[in-house]
Amino acid sequence: MRSLAAEAGVSAATFSLALRNSPEVGEQTRRRLRRLAQQRGYRPDPTISKLMQHLRTRSDARHPANICGLRQVFSTENPQGANFGSRMHEALVRRARALGFAFDAIDVDPDAGGEALQRILLNRGVEGVVLMPMRGQRDLGRLLEWGDFSVVSVTSSVTAPRFHSVGPDHFGNMLRACDELARRGFRRIGLAISRGWDDRVRHRWTGGMAWQNTFGKTTPVPVYLDESAGPAISGAGFTAWLRKNRPDAVVLESIHRDLLEAAWREITPRSRPKIVALNWPHPLAEGGIDQRVDEIGAVAIERLAAMMSRGEKGVPARANHTLVEGDWIWRG
Repeated sequence: MRSLAAEAGVSAATFSLALRNSPEVGEQTRRRLRRLAQQRGYRPDPTISKLMQHLRTRSDARHPANICGLRQVFSTENPQGANFGSRMHEALVRRARALGFAFDAIDVDPDAGGEALQRILLNRGVEGVVLMPMRGQRDLGRLLEWGDFSVVSVTSSVTAPRFHSVGPDHFGNMLRACDELARRGFRRIGLAISRGWDDRVRHRWTGGMAWQNTFGKTTPVPVYLDESAGPAISGAGFTAWLRKNRPDAVVLESIHRDLLEAAWREITPRSRPKIVALNWPHPLAEGGIDQRVDEIGAVAIERLAAMMSRGEKGVPARANHTLVEGDWIWRG
């Protein structure tokens, strides 16, 4: 641009204004300079143009929520779900701010239409959206006009549309838990989970346990698959399963004190299995998998920021997924 401005005998600023068709430059001069740019094959760099537009319009008084998380509030009946969500929120905020973005989260009704939500996000200057955990499997196709936003999901509970996602390696984490338990001498490893929660993670936890029961060189224990939406499982059914199958370690995602107390009343202390949490930390568990929520949130924000810089919006033609390995913790 500076070379063309020198050739035309004007300043670089005047040349830039002419290319933007600014009225600050006379019409005849604008035409001459634009014609010269066309003759010389000048093309502006879109990244620099976007940056300059941002700098020209920036106001220190306005701090838009450039990235917004959409979430569904978990009830107090599921403290572990709430714990995962709160840790995820903190991770998203921390990484977004480190990269220079503002971050806000909005509680949504996944079953409602989204005209009002669409206006709120656009009025706040939101360009990127993070889909946070929902209470069950959800189709969010009607929630927003997704073409206005770059989107990354940090939950497997959103079944549609299929967005790029970052999340726990549920299958790998289950295999890791079983392997660590087997190395410590446990031979009857069981999994207890609600059908709704199994659906929510696309059967990856039950899939991992199926592999363990078939190839893991431990004594197979049938999965206790409770017929509830979850996360809670039936106390009576769980106790009966424990008494029949006698696992020496039980892996659970959602652990309620009342559930264990009811079971322990029916089972002698010597027969009680060790409890392992798939969502560590948990005060009732001897060990478990830390799903590294901080890492998941940070990677999601980094990926979303890159998509925003490239202008990638809407539902991708083919979604791809980043899985973060968990860490094994044992205090039993």
